[in-house]
Amino acid sequence: MNGQQQGRGGRGEDPVEEFFAAHRAQVRDEPADDLTWHRIRETRQRARSGRRGAWTGALVAAAAALAIVVGPSLLPDADAPDVAGPATTSGDPTGSSETPTGPATGTPTDESVADPLVVTTDVPEGELPGDGRFTDVTTADPESTTDTGVRYAVVMHPCDSNGWCSVLATSADGGITWAPHADLEQLGMVHRVLFTDHERGWVWGDKADLRATTDGGRTWSAVDTGADYVADLAVQGDELLAVTGTYDECTEAPCELSSGSVLLTDPTDIGWTDDVVAALGPVDRATIIGTGDGRYVVAHGEGDRVTSVLRLQAGRLEPTAELSECAGGPVAITASADDPDHLWALCDDQRGLALQETDNGARTWSPANLTVPSFVLGEQPPLLASTGADQLLLIGEGNYAVTTDGAQTWSAEAFLPGADARPERLEVTMFGEVIAHPTQEQASADLAYWRSGDGGVTWETVDSHR
Repeated sequence: MNGQQQGRGGRGEDPVEEFFAAHRAQVRDEPADDLTWHRIRETRQRARSGRRGAWTGALVAAAAALAIVVGPSLLPDADAPDVAGPATTSGDPTGSSETPTGPATGTPTDESVADPLVVTTDVPEGELPGDGRFTDVTTADPESTTDTGVRYAVVMHPCDSNGWCSVLATSADGGITWAPHADLEQLGMVHRVLFTDHERGWVWGDKADLRATTDGGRTWSAVDTGADYVADLAVQGDELLAVTGTYDECTEAPCELSSGSVLLTDPTDIGWTDDVVAALGPVDRATIIGTGDGRYVVAHGEGDRVTSVLRLQAGRLEPTAELSECAGGPVAITASADDPDHLWALCDDQRGLALQETDNGARTWSPANLTVPSFVLGEQPPLLASTGADQLLLIGEGNYAVTTDGAQTWSAEAFLPGADARPERLEVTMFGEVIAHPTQEQASADLAYWRSGDGGVTWETVDSHR
């Protein structure tokens, strides 16, 4: 010990040198292989989850010291390999039972090491679960001008491992018939899905981590969002827009609402902790609406009232104008599928239902001063969707009305086939289809969801076992 005390520093000694000397003695060499790198990277991701901000100067100094002692096997270069999944392939999007092999699909060979951050899924045999429920549907074509008919969906069903498990289903005929594509049980209770082409996609849930695939759902990689859950995702051009939520510590009920955040990132990125661009405040739920070049983040607070609307414009999030004449805030906002600058807002107050609209991307709003059918009123606010600037759909407790002339006139009351309660939510695809997702109580083997190809004028029931 050369007559010196380590750890506290003696007279005339350099305390910095003693600090690093003490820690160098505890460092053990590790093999410079892929498995070690992924283990260390996974540990670092878990440690940083939920934390934002820069490293302190002391941690930077300690990392530099480790780099000197251990070398590049523990501290890789800044350009670390992207483990978001294998490279995009031209695999069969409709689901082949043949299991691909080799590094391109994440399956280890004699010359590769399995990535512990990537989950490889199997193609289920037989049909979709008879007790399954369709919870989300997505198109899979990058452009709205070409519809190949490929669709993906998440089907949840009861299971022993999580209570509910999920299957990724695929369709090659626009959602008329479906087949199981990937068993997602290992990913937890995922119930949402988004694909931007036949290969790249994401699945997530309120109680499940976000996972990304680049090979049509064969392998899935964890995405570090830095939040407790993902509320919604959308991709516009080369940017991914996401809404996340984080719960504050809660020791007794009722707990506060989660804190919502908006992120802008690269669709290939799997670490989002530094990509927060806006705070939404307390949110009960948040959604992303719009298609093409128009995207809006709509945050709902207590009582399902809209608390804020943000517009994605030229790579930046901008606030929109307030709806000053909508007492208490609107209960629903929708953007027209063929004109993202045209939005409708639905107000519900003591006077009944009222509409406001904008044709300039919510930079200003104006009251429509038109009659809104009251028969769609119920215990919950009506659902709202628009496939055209002059076409608007309202769905209440299973009943609905449509206008095709900008709310000048409305259709007579009609009902979704077999519905006697409000669906869970509405979705408008990039091809103008309207999908009404049933609640858990409404879903059955004969009802995957309701679909309309004419903006809600007529509806058909999609049978998941057709």
